[in-house]
Amino acid sequence: MEDLKILGKDTGMCPYFLARRFLTQANVIVYNYAYLLDPKIANLVSSELQKDCIIVFDECHNIDNACIEALSMNLNRKSLELAGQNLRRLELLILEETKNGEARLKEEYSKLVSGLVK
Repeated sequence: MEDLKILGKDTGMCPYFLARRFLTQANVIVYNYAYLLDPKIANLVSSELQKDCIIVFDECHNIDNACIEALSMNLNRKSLELAGQNLRRLELLILEETKNGEARLKEEYSKLVSGLVK
């Protein structure tokens, strides 16, 4: 941490953002599991890690609860009904686009064939 503070003063950069920049080059990273497991945080902090980097979790005694919480959601009847309505609308849009696409394809085929006959 002291090295980051010194480098931050020398470069005029915030030590936090320096550390985030160095994450993309690190072979071994020690940090809190939330930086990797919580989707809201992971998209910001952990998305550019090297594929072969080793991650050591700090403060890991509650990791099972964190996994359950991060990857869970509460659903109620209204949410499920709205989701069902959205799925029905999406199905209608897909059917309509399929019909329109088929008609456009037949039209293009006819143009292509008539162009070959001339």
